[in-house]
Amino acid sequence: MQDTSAADPYDQVMINAEGAPTRTLTIVLPESDWRALRAAEPDAVAWLQERIRERLASSGSETKSYAAPAPPASESYWGEDEY
Repeated sequence: MQDTSAADPYDQVMINAEGAPTRTLTIVLPESDWRALRAAEPDAVAWLQERIRERLASSGSETKSYAAPAPPASESYWGEDEY
């Protein structure tokens, strides 16, 4: 782990890794699934990152867009993700 300069708070360094905008993914797994994944892939996070990179590379220049479905009238709408 690298030391950060006094001018850069640790959380800002983590958020602005390499100056590129980043996202954090949260995956909810039962403990048994997590243990099974870790048994098969000891560095599960790096393995997931590699699968994502492979998928992006395999899509080539194709850009697939996703249109979120309209929320039902009974739900409140919080707007688009601002990131």
